Amino acid sequence: MNILCFLFQTGLLYNRKLFPLARGDRLNCGHKTGDIMKKIFEWVAGLASAALIAFAAAPIHAQLMLAHEGHHSGDCAIKSGAFPVSFTAYEKPKGELPPTHAYCDHVPETGELYFTVDLTDPESREIPIAMRLVMEGHGEGGHEIMSIPAKPYPSGSITFTVNLEELGQYALLLETEKDGKMTPAVRIPVHVGGGGGHDGHGGGIGMTEIALILGVGGVAAFFLLRRRTSAKMS
Repeated sequence: MNILCFLFQTGLLYNRKLFPLARGDRLNCGHKTGDIMKKIFEWVAGLASAALIAFAAAPIHAQLMLAHEGHHSGDCAIKSGAFPVSFTAYEKPKGELPPTHAYCDHVPETGELYFTVDLTDPESREIPIAMRLVMEGHGEGGHEIMSIPAKPYPSGSITFTVNLEELGQYALLLETEKDGKMTPAVRIPVHVGGGGGHDGHGGGIGMTEIALILGVGGVAAFFLLRRRTSAKMS
């Protein structure tokens, strides 16, 4: 008895409740196991495709939260400010594809980006935080690109979109109130340009990559099995 037959007969690879046998089908080795495998591949391909479609249709914030899993890394942590944070930038892909390319302090190209900041200290989630993105090298304080008014982030996750049109050095400033005025509490450097781009990038696999692998792999396996079945019938 080979290993494939053993897995079928013990139920480790085949479940009668999930894949009911047609009349006359048998689980003995060499007897219509191809039909059962076809059902399994169809089920896996359908599930993977549905997951991929659902992921692409999800709001961008949800996509970023899923893509963010697997990209946490100590190299992306900023610990030099008043409270620790973790920062990641994502390229906005073309079309309806979900974001996949994540960067820490170096983005290779200009364009539209998604910024995410994780407040890793629970106490920092209770205080109002304002944000300013500035381009450095334009006098004291830099040239302001965008700003977000102060508010608390109880979830610990800050996500927003920004369009960077020029190469150069930027800084994302997280500001808190001190002595009646907003002052920088955390400075996050972001350099744009120069190629590369995976400086300090976490090497883990996120949910985005998993969904894409499952979707492509499932569809490829389905069509490969279908092609083999057609060849045997002819």
